[in-house]
Amino acid sequence: MSEKKEHVKEFFEQTDVYLTYDHNLRIRRETAEGFIGEKQFKNVLDLPCGTGDISVPLLDRFEHLTLVDIATNMCELAYSKVPIEQQKKVSLINEDFIKAQLPKEKFDLVISLGILAHVDDPMAFMEFIADRVALGGMLIIQNTDSGHFYSHLIRGYLGVKRAVGKDKYSMNKVPGKQVEDFFQQKGFVLEKQFRYNQSLLGFSHLFSDEQKYRMIRDMFGAESQNKRAAMGSDVTYLFRKS
Repeated sequence: MSEKKEHVKEFFEQTDVYLTYDHNLRIRRETAEGFIGEKQFKNVLDLPCGTGDISVPLLDRFEHLTLVDIATNMCELAYSKVPIEQQKKVSLINEDFIKAQLPKEKFDLVISLGILAHVDDPMAFMEFIADRVALGGMLIIQNTDSGHFYSHLIRGYLGVKRAVGKDKYSMNKVPGKQVEDFFQQKGFVLEKQFRYNQSLLGFSHLFSDEQKYRMIRDMFGAESQNKRAAMGSDVTYLFRKS
């Protein structure tokens, strides 16, 4: 396992730390649900599944759901949220996606949130995930646009934290245009996107989760009506493979 993957696994094994950002999980869940609407899906992949909060609540719309995550604690937490009567509909894979033994059948919905910043090679991951989507299928994928002005502010803030020894981990820098161009070249059509900023640049501790959620909604709206989208560096895309 690479050093970067070891850092990722170590961080996401700390579910209590991850869950301190519940306002962001809530926004991602609502965005994915809004993109999906009332559609029904046969075969769904959630990679990385994290806490399961994105896909597990939508199980009634899926015939089968495959959950994949490198962090054991995340996998256990996600599976614990699956109702007993629906466990036969769910496969759980606790493994690095490169080594994961995924079903041979491709997926008509792939959900992939919060991973491009953490993989060894973002382009290789996008290649991998694009190939897992069936023709006509949907891909919901998130990226923090490194070319956006707000991302430059975030990197400056994190650079200061690293300089004083408070944060040693460095995330990938992936421009939004690179993501959009890649999937369009692979035959995907961009149907929707939702842009917002999840970080308050060091002031998050001053607000409760509910306050942060309301501030973001007031500023940026929802996926159905994205206000001030140009100001948002965090992008969740809905692509369809044509």
